[in-house]
Amino acid sequence: MLNQLHIVPDVAISSGGLGLAALRYAESVAKAGAQVTLLTASNSAESLLQPSFESANFRLEHALFSTDKLKHLIAFYKSLNKLCKQRNFDLFHLHGVWHPLYFVAWFVARKHKIPFAVSPHGCFETWALNHKWLKKRFALMTYQGKINSDATMFFATAEQEVESIRRLNIIQPIAMIPNGVDCSELPAGNPRNGKRVILFLSRIHPVKGLLDLVEAWSSVRNQNWRVVIAGPDENNHQAEVQAAIALRGLASDFEFVGMVQGDDKLACFANADLFILPTYSENFGIAVAEAMANAIPVITTTGSPWKDLQDYKCGWWVSPGESGIAGALKLAMNTDSSELQAMGERGRRLVLEKYSWDKIGRDALSAYTSMVTNSPPPLDIVKVI
Repeated sequence: MLNQLHIVPDVAISSGGLGLAALRYAESVAKAGAQVTLLTASNSAESLLQPSFESANFRLEHALFSTDKLKHLIAFYKSLNKLCKQRNFDLFHLHGVWHPLYFVAWFVARKHKIPFAVSPHGCFETWALNHKWLKKRFALMTYQGKINSDATMFFATAEQEVESIRRLNIIQPIAMIPNGVDCSELPAGNPRNGKRVILFLSRIHPVKGLLDLVEAWSSVRNQNWRVVIAGPDENNHQAEVQAAIALRGLASDFEFVGMVQGDDKLACFANADLFILPTYSENFGIAVAEAMANAIPVITTTGSPWKDLQDYKCGWWVSPGESGIAGALKLAMNTDSSELQAMGERGRRLVLEKYSWDKIGRDALSAYTSMVTNSPPPLDIVKVI
């Protein structure tokens, strides 16, 4: 049984999709038959994500936290080094890049001669690299460059992310395994009284294209529909979006509901007729998969790897920007409700077949076995490029 340590800086509920993706990924590998520890350095004063099951195969460990950056790194080093001495790990898996904690993990991996894998989680996409590009260029020339050159394997969620990794002249094998999605029974929606709902559920951040959505909506506005925006505000971008909405006199068409979790999140999906993610860059786009799992047709952009929407006729996959979003909105809002329902049902079937966490865990375990034994995995299980 492979003994693995997965590392992510944060699993706070407010931290966004990276913490949740790392947690569910690690759990799925444990269910597939590995011994897995997920180490995080979250601030214990915040509300943290919790494991979805209890098993002797899976542990969630929290390193000591300090608000002082140097003390925080030292505390993380001590926690990580102690775990390595206690548990004799076969491999590390680093979920994410750029954070200084990954440099600490690299240092400990070298010290204990432990191979490690890296999942960039979209951070090597062109848009992401250009955002705060000076800091990232420095990181690539220093600590992140060392991590990249010493990693045994990289994990990508789609061909688009494989290409972004290769553009950085990274030559190691890349296992292409998508993220998974929780597929529960469909909740009952509330009776439709009034306008139909277009749901956006993600971080409120410039990369998500909300300003394009506002511009698009101003040109295709439909009195029978409204837009619900759910998700945490980052760097006060919500105020910028709301100002754009007010400037165009669209305030009555938009509702901001903040970050939603648990039953509130399920209620958002249950009451949505259409899901939209007008993003510029995603390595996967877990919110798209979640919407499909809830049988909702989706509009997203080619900035995300969701060509499946087009191929399986369960949504619209268009160019980023106002024009592409406006065109898709117009088509969707003029599509018969029975056809929208059929599109949603096709999307749910697709997620159940390709993106269940059980399948992801089995595929990932096959890639890890290949990684530590230096042997090719079965090509029908996982694609290593």
